Amino acid sequence: MLPLSQRFGLYRSSLANRLAASMDLRITSNAKQFQRGLNNAARKQVPFAMSLAINEVLNEIKRNWEKTLRRRLDNPTPFTMKAFAIKRATKRNLRGVIFAKAIQADYLLWQEDGGTRKPKRRAILVPVGQRVNKYGNMPRGAVGRVLAMPNTFSGKPKGSSHAGIYRRLGTKNTSRKSGAKLKLLVSYERKARYKPSLKLISGAAKTATARLPQALLKAMRRAMK
Repeated sequence: MLPLSQRFGLYRSSLANRLAASMDLRITSNAKQFQRGLNNAARKQVPFAMSLAINEVLNEIKRNWEKTLRRRLDNPTPFTMKAFAIKRATKRNLRGVIFAKAIQADYLLWQEDGGTRKPKRRAILVPVGQRVNKYGNMPRGAVGRVLAMPNTFSGKPKGSSHAGIYRRLGTKNTSRKSGAKLKLLVSYERKARYKPSLKLISGAAKTATARLPQALLKAMRRAMK
């Protein structure tokens, strides 16, 4: 008989299709593998106990993932901290899944896998010396407010290779032809490079391998009471 830790299946969804951004870990098992050598009473409780064990470990993985976000990301937003959800196993379906919700997965994947991100629209907006909220992001509607300021324009200045939102420094009536100095407020970036920093999936696999045997024994004792 295989060791208990090897009789659970751990699967990660394919990340080949970035448009369908997904990040999940699935824990599955086969009750028949655990029922050998047990009496009838214990055998009947195996599916229920296994579902409890899988769900307990998924809850622990979720807590670990949230701790990792706080530790690895710079002041993550409440929206980011609500990224993860669990589809629980049942005694009739011994498959549990922990996953990142679609919107959060779209950007957390870059922190998990690394790589070069290209914007879906024209550019990635990066504030430069511009006020950001407590999470380090530009507040909603900030770009529109910046563009509404006097002597502010969007584009690539003559003689510059960098596009963005600029302000002409000087009097309120500074003209385009006055040779006024320009201050970059928001930079338009064509791409952003990321290094893998979260390691959520590898950490979850280690947790599942280490914790599932203990969780199953605990669940069997509970089920047999």
